[in-house]
Amino acid sequence: MGTTVSYSTLILCPSYSCCLLKISFLYSLKIALRLLLIISQFSPSQTPNTLRWSPLAQHLVAQGHEVYVLTTKHSGYPNEETQDGLRIYRAGHNTLMDKLYNTFRSDNRRNEVNASIPREGFIYNLVQKLTDKTWRSNYWPDGGKLFLKPGIQKGNELIAKHAITHMISVGLPFTSHWIAKSLKEKHSQLQWHMDIQDPFSYSKEFWVNNFTKHQDKNIAAEQEAFRLADSSSVTNERAKEKYQELFPESTSNMKVIPPLFHLPEEKEAYDMILFSQKIHLGYFGSFYDGVRSPLMFLKFLKYLHEEDNSLFDKIQFHFVGQLDRNSYPLFDLYTEIRRYMVIHGFKNRAETLDAMSQVDILMNFGNSTDYHLPSKVVDYLYLNKPILNLCAVENDSTKVFMQGHEDIQNLLLDEAHFPALAERFYEFVFRERERPVAELGRVTAYRTEAIAEEYLQNFLS
Repeated sequence: MGTTVSYSTLILCPSYSCCLLKISFLYSLKIALRLLLIISQFSPSQTPNTLRWSPLAQHLVAQGHEVYVLTTKHSGYPNEETQDGLRIYRAGHNTLMDKLYNTFRSDNRRNEVNASIPREGFIYNLVQKLTDKTWRSNYWPDGGKLFLKPGIQKGNELIAKHAITHMISVGLPFTSHWIAKSLKEKHSQLQWHMDIQDPFSYSKEFWVNNFTKHQDKNIAAEQEAFRLADSSSVTNERAKEKYQELFPESTSNMKVIPPLFHLPEEKEAYDMILFSQKIHLGYFGSFYDGVRSPLMFLKFLKYLHEEDNSLFDKIQFHFVGQLDRNSYPLFDLYTEIRRYMVIHGFKNRAETLDAMSQVDILMNFGNSTDYHLPSKVVDYLYLNKPILNLCAVENDSTKVFMQGHEDIQNLLLDEAHFPALAERFYEFVFRERERPVAELGRVTAYRTEAIAEEYLQNFLS
């Protein structure tokens, strides 16, 4: 079976003639991958990793490659099935909570469309506290531990049965990489690419495990994974720099493969019910405890309301995405401004893009780290709308990524500077501007075929 090479390679190569030679070389090889993709969650979950790798995997199948997806179990879905040419195998559980979901066949779970917002209650809080003090304080490598042993077993079966030649592991969770590490040790002929969407050993701000207890083990494990992997990737330069500082001898083959932009095959309209007399600002994403919180923004809005409560007759805020048990209660603390916010919940990819197209101004909540790059930045780039970027650190990753975007306001939220920030907020929100038009040309280098070629170059060059 021959490999079909997309002409998007021309976009990524600095020399036209170089690209022609490379394409000719790849065609002469007639290589078809038999690829094992190890990813903790897949369809029907809609995590950033899933939304990235579903179209990538389908694109690889369309090119003539065989793709076998090793993921975790999901009640209501068979442990072996074929979807859009992808052969999907499910083993183990994504988290302890997912195991409970699967046991009780719950349809209401995190990372899935229309999941209900978690409500606090005595029993709920008690279970969470007990879990924090026991399971979460002790597991290793992370919450995906229940995927580890079943994943290794199923992976060995698939490699033997289907003569797998190549392997890509996607993390976080690091468990996916640790499964791949075990498979690589047993099957040294496999070409393994470690796709790091979120860092592991130096990500202290983002809970992956008990760093006080496991920090040295985390570093040693990730170093071992780098030693065995044939190649690796991260989504931004800062993440690469930090890895090169930590593992200078093991990251020479690391490259930056940026976020992916993918238009759904079918559009889905989402009715946001927008009042024409107001300016509508929308945030499209999740909040994560310790990394991305709405708290400082809520304090800022409270300040604006106290200074001029008529402001909120002119603007409205929309939140489309996932609120967790830590972020949702924060909104209810600010009753005076809560009524000016619409929380839409978690929507599918097509509905979310439609909602983005309807609001006047896109909002981004920056991370407390400078090495996590939100996957939605390429959606924002495509839509070409004004962006209110609410930064938590000076070297905000979205601020860096969007340096060429003309209509962006970066606000580093700090209570001591609220008066000055308010002036910049007013000027930006109420600025007269023409209605922007979405442009596919702005995201050519981030489209599925271009990103897929970036991964293929690790295997075929």
